[in-house]
Amino acid sequence: MADDAAVPMAAPDSADPDGLAAGLQSQIDDLTATLEHHQRLFESLRARGLLPTDPDDGRP
Repeated sequence: MADDAAVPMAAPDSADPDGLAAGLQSQIDDLTATLEHHQRLFESLRARGLLPTDPDDGRP
C-alpha cells in the first residue's frame, strides 16, 4: 500500500501562464470578497455595540 504523504503534488502547469494567472486572480478575488464580507460584519457589530470601536490589536 502506498503512502499518500509520499506522493508529490503536481506542479502548476508552467506551459499555460494565462491559466495560472487566471487561477491566481480567482483566488485573489475570492479572498478579497471574504475580507470585505468580514469587514462589513465587524463594522455592523461595532455599530450595534457588540464589539469595541477600537479593536484590541493584541499588543500590551
